[in-house]
Amino acid sequence: MDFLDSFKKLFSSKDQEDRASLSKKVQAAPNDPQARQKLGIYLLRQGEVVEGLDQLARSAVLYEKDGFATKAIAVLRQMLKHDPGSNDFQKWLIRLLAQEGLSADAQAEVRKVAGESGRFSSDEQRLDFFRQVAEFLPRSPLPRLYICDVLRGQRKVQEAVHELEKAAPATVSTGMYPEFTERLRAVAGSSGGDLNVLEPCGFLWAAVGMTEEGISLLERVIEAAEHRGEGERCARMREVLVALRDGWDVLGAAAFSFTEAGEKLSAPAPGEETPRAVPAPHAAEGPREASGESDYQEEESIVRSALGRLQAKVQEEIGDTDLEARYNLGIAYKEMGLLEEAVKEFRMAMGKPDLHVGAASLLADTLSEQGDDVGAVAILDDVMAAEGRTEEELRDVRYHKAVLLSRAGREGEAREIFLGLFREAPGYRDVKARTEGYRS
Repeated sequence: MDFLDSFKKLFSSKDQEDRASLSKKVQAAPNDPQARQKLGIYLLRQGEVVEGLDQLARSAVLYEKDGFATKAIAVLRQMLKHDPGSNDFQKWLIRLLAQEGLSADAQAEVRKVAGESGRFSSDEQRLDFFRQVAEFLPRSPLPRLYICDVLRGQRKVQEAVHELEKAAPATVSTGMYPEFTERLRAVAGSSGGDLNVLEPCGFLWAAVGMTEEGISLLERVIEAAEHRGEGERCARMREVLVALRDGWDVLGAAAFSFTEAGEKLSAPAPGEETPRAVPAPHAAEGPREASGESDYQEEESIVRSALGRLQAKVQEEIGDTDLEARYNLGIAYKEMGLLEEAVKEFRMAMGKPDLHVGAASLLADTLSEQGDDVGAVAILDDVMAAEGRTEEELRDVRYHKAVLLSRAGREGEAREIFLGLFREAPGYRDVKARTEGYRS
């Protein structure tokens, strides 16, 4: 079903009632995440994927802002069923899972993404994804390990080693040694004998408790230095090896080269009561604070991106010829809070005679929301002045005008209309309750 057909399907008699009811709830309470969630699910079932995802994204934002992150997670899982390739939705889900302490679930999502070969259009996109995810999961080595994989594939071996240095503390704390050592072996194997790579790899082996593997690589570095005649330096390097064999804490010192290790070993030992220092490369990677305003701004940009796709689709598939579709689109825009866009659609839809009253009524509501009460009332006056209006239509428009006047603080004008409606039809809508104060 294409975009235009799906709009037409929405407005069969039964579907129109469903859509009208859900839309009314969203309009009445635009910050109600449950109402938007229900509307989003309905739209998805009707084949309106872009519009449905937009409503669900807005619902997830509202749930998170209200402190219901678990509900936002459930909504995001719904969204990913319909748009499984969305990296933005996936990052959002991983962040919320990590924020809620569901690190195993978050890591499962990371693994799933890493295993999808065609998900990213470029290595840079893949790197950007995992770098952001690494911020959400500072205590997990997984994102760093996947970054290492990409960099190694690009033959940026030294950069890959740096990622392993960042991953080492989380590897020890989580016990994810097999995955870490797999990367460490691969990086060392692809070094081509480059001592600038083998040296930090040796210290990384020692950092994760595999001292002998590390020393075997570091011996090669020392042999090369001896071959160059650097006797004094070799002596200092061998002192480091002695310390490693004696169990010196490489990870606690954050030393991944002979130079760094020598400096740390020669520094005064901290007192017994002093806690082990956090490795410098990781000091800025503490637990991420609970979701803040920057997170919401990012999510709002995701929502705006979805709307951009919707607008492009409309121009391509509907154009200016199908006024009923433009009317329906105006309703969607109004629900989304895109009032300027809604105004344009409703003005266009008023050109179709059987939509004139409905489009004008929605246009008046939208103008009122924008603060243009004079323009809103003028639209309704034009409708009542037009030929061919039925008595029922005129009564509805008069009531609508009175409501808008009351909202605008023009109570005297509203009072006269409500009293007139009560005299004509006392049981009409809520005019009896509205005029009770006037009549007493």
